[in-house]
Amino acid sequence: MQSKNQKKQRSQKRQLNFPISNNVIQLPDYTEKEKIITKQGIRLISTTDNNLFPQKVSKLAKESSTLKAVINSFAEYVSYGSILTENQALESKLTDDLNKYYNWFELSKRVAKDRRTYGYGFIESVRIGGEVFIYHLDASKVRFCEYDGEHPEQVAISKDWNDNRIEPIQRTLYPNYDEEGRTIIPIFEYESGQNDYPLPVWSGAFYDAQVESLIGQYNANQFENGVTLSSILMFDFGDVTDENGEDGLKDKKYKLEQNIKGTSGGRSGKSLIVPKTGDVQAPEYVTYPMQKEGSFMDLQKMVENNIVKACSWFRSLAGLESAGALGNNQQLRNEWELAERLIQNEQDVIMGAVQKAFEGTIYEGDVEFNNQSPMNVVNDLSNITTLLQNKETIGTEAVKELLKMMGMDEQQAKIISDNDSE
Repeated sequence: MQSKNQKKQRSQKRQLNFPISNNVIQLPDYTEKEKIITKQGIRLISTTDNNLFPQKVSKLAKESSTLKAVINSFAEYVSYGSILTENQALESKLTDDLNKYYNWFELSKRVAKDRRTYGYGFIESVRIGGEVFIYHLDASKVRFCEYDGEHPEQVAISKDWNDNRIEPIQRTLYPNYDEEGRTIIPIFEYESGQNDYPLPVWSGAFYDAQVESLIGQYNANQFENGVTLSSILMFDFGDVTDENGEDGLKDKKYKLEQNIKGTSGGRSGKSLIVPKTGDVQAPEYVTYPMQKEGSFMDLQKMVENNIVKACSWFRSLAGLESAGALGNNQQLRNEWELAERLIQNEQDVIMGAVQKAFEGTIYEGDVEFNNQSPMNVVNDLSNITTLLQNKETIGTEAVKELLKMMGMDEQQAKIISDNDSE
């Protein structure tokens, strides 16, 4: 029984430690010949890394907080733009009947997220009679099949490429449709030297994202298993002169001394207590001030900036900049104008793929997008400042109503009007 308890305790102690994965993922070397592999009898063009490179990229994008913030914010902005078209059937289709589960705004967000994460995306078009339904297809689950020159080009789709028990589904690539009226439309952009699988836009910071992931793992491990002393308290515990005391004084005192030794507080920022047996001395207290907020702070800032730059994005739009460091109105205006071009381009690319699915139907038509800047940064910041400067003249309630007219809800207008100093 005692042996089982000891094993259980040892098992619990082992669970407190977790390994840090420090195997650096390498970018695929496209100078080598494309590797053809066979899965369930299907000949595929491998993505490298045992055909699991997209899965590793996906995991990395989740572990890097900066990369995740940049990808998510970009995808959100892409989905914000309102649709402008003269084709009412097309507008109704995009907003209300794109498929059973979601509309254009959700589709564009998902595809934009895939294209920012992996470098490419896919949509699936399903034609039933005269109707067309369009779905997002998770890019990490799609692989290109080897082209034999006779049949239409195809892709293979699997829920888990690491599980050989799952049989991939083959689908025809656009412009060909299969017997079920389905086709897969890839959404790629040109990349110098690319073959079948383009690299993500942030490939220039590929290793920075891995470093950021390791920083988080290291700091978490240090909090859980590390010792960071803030002070040491040493005090006199007296001396024992009678080694053969009747009451076993020496043994009791030694046992008590061992019980007192240890640390107070949590795992980090501890005070070490050291009782000393020997000559009488005054208590000694030694402090160890913490010089840094955490490990690798400078490295964290460097890789964060590299990731944002590699994504051609802006810290302010990714929620990475504090309110006091956002810069002036002109800086925000310039950043938004550049960002809007990227957003507009992404919307046009995704809509171009959707228009392919609508060819020959009543849903063909031109579409433009009206992208409002966040809180109308370009014009509204100066207007808000003017309102707040004249709050005493026009009154708080009037300011709230004007802010609401600028598109803010009740709570936002109240917060800004009540905290005008910020």
